Amino acid sequence: MKRLITLSIILSSACCVYAQDVEKNITLGEVTVKAAKVVNKSDGMIIYPTDAQKQASNNGYSILEKLTLANLRIDNINHTVTAIDNRGGVQLRVNGIVAGKQEMLALNPKDIAKINFINNPGVRYGDGIAYVIDIVTRRAESGYTVGTDLTTALTTLQGDGMVYGKWNKGRSEWSLTYDVNGYKSKGAKSSQLAEYTLTDGSIYTIERNDVESLRKSIAHDAKLTYNRADTTATVFQASLSGAFNDAPDDYNIKEIADGARRYRATSRNADKSYSPVLDIYFFRQITPRQSVTANAVGTYISTQTCNYYDEGNPYQYDVDGKTASLLTEIIYENRMKPFTLSTGLNNSYKHINNDYSGDASSLTKTSNNRLYAFAEIKGTMRKLRYTLGAGSSYIHYTQNGHRYNFWTFHPKVSLTYDINNSMQLSYTCQMQDKVSRIAMTSDVAVRTNSMEWTAGNPDLKPSHDMDHRLQFSYNTNRLQTFVEGYYKQCLKPNMAHYERTADNQFIYTQKNQKEIDVLNV
Repeated sequence: MKRLITLSIILSSACCVYAQDVEKNITLGEVTVKAAKVVNKSDGMIIYPTDAQKQASNNGYSILEKLTLANLRIDNINHTVTAIDNRGGVQLRVNGIVAGKQEMLALNPKDIAKINFINNPGVRYGDGIAYVIDIVTRRAESGYTVGTDLTTALTTLQGDGMVYGKWNKGRSEWSLTYDVNGYKSKGAKSSQLAEYTLTDGSIYTIERNDVESLRKSIAHDAKLTYNRADTTATVFQASLSGAFNDAPDDYNIKEIADGARRYRATSRNADKSYSPVLDIYFFRQITPRQSVTANAVGTYISTQTCNYYDEGNPYQYDVDGKTASLLTEIIYENRMKPFTLSTGLNNSYKHINNDYSGDASSLTKTSNNRLYAFAEIKGTMRKLRYTLGAGSSYIHYTQNGHRYNFWTFHPKVSLTYDINNSMQLSYTCQMQDKVSRIAMTSDVAVRTNSMEWTAGNPDLKPSHDMDHRLQFSYNTNRLQTFVEGYYKQCLKPNMAHYERTADNQFIYTQKNQKEIDVLNV
């Protein structure tokens, strides 16, 4: 397979206006004092940015870029934070609340009191999270923030623009953001030589070469947020957001060499979706050591797609998809003297209704309910920092008569020994469940080209994954290095399975198979 890679030159600009009165501290009941720039804690470190770093920054990504956060890549241009050690994802929070691009761009760095960098997150943050960055801010008595951020590529038709505003008075703050981004890509080409072993043992060859292609998309995202916080460490936040995405007419034209036949094949697809989201968050500091956090997120997604491909003979189908989901969680935390105890309950429910019409005709109704309970302790013993946690998840799944109940035990042990201020030795062990993508659990079969199909498997079950990771790291202000050993066991994983039918059609699906073991150094 040969592909054409394009290089884009990106220009980014930002403008922001602040107006604020006398500040007051709303750092959730804690007293912030000027101390060391970095303070180690059981699950990571607390960073106090300098005044120079705040003055030289214009948003949340900008100030993170100026800090030495080991094993993270901060991209202020593309507004991304990624882990370079492949341990998992990075979760961003502002005052304990999960934040996205809108909150990070609207953040005034001068308001930052401290940054909690959690490089050893426990079971309370969920599966697949390797790092958590929680930015704690002070709020002015009254004031406003208005700004815009524009990123555009100079060599391709690609751009992202956002306008935002915040206004606060006393205990209340209102914020509104609007973001629009899009791209148009034309001329990308690839070539493919496919060889198929037929039932009689012969080799059948098809060559597919792109002649012309077009991909374009535009997305709109608006969000309104109300936040109320007081000096008694009670925080309430409600946000309503809506997203609209439209990819109106993507197409690809290929030259097909199919045995002795030579012809052109065209594929077209259009995709449109909209999604409103309501997010409600509540935090209460019960005592100086005890707190309760509750969160509920309701989401609705409507998607319409149209697909057409005429390799061999015309094939067309449409999908009308509807998804409704509700995520709720409650977390209790108690900061005792030897360690901090956290315990909580998380429940997520998702109902999916996908109606396939045309050449792929099917009505898929899926319900997935996951209940997750956990408890963990984290603390420090001299130079050793530890996190010990355990959770249990229960998944109830139904789809058109197919059903299963799936239990997983989620233990997690994380130990970090600080050899000195620059060198660390850490070990992590955890078990979690992995659920396959919705497209692979549907009972519909979709044709990919004249010889290949993709078929879902409604009996596909989650897998148990056990990870072991040993890492030695050496980090300074100018140098970040690590040596790592990683071992993973995947029990009953979802693996690719290919079948050849009697009429020489090749079907790709997934099945639960025995085991995958991975060793990486």
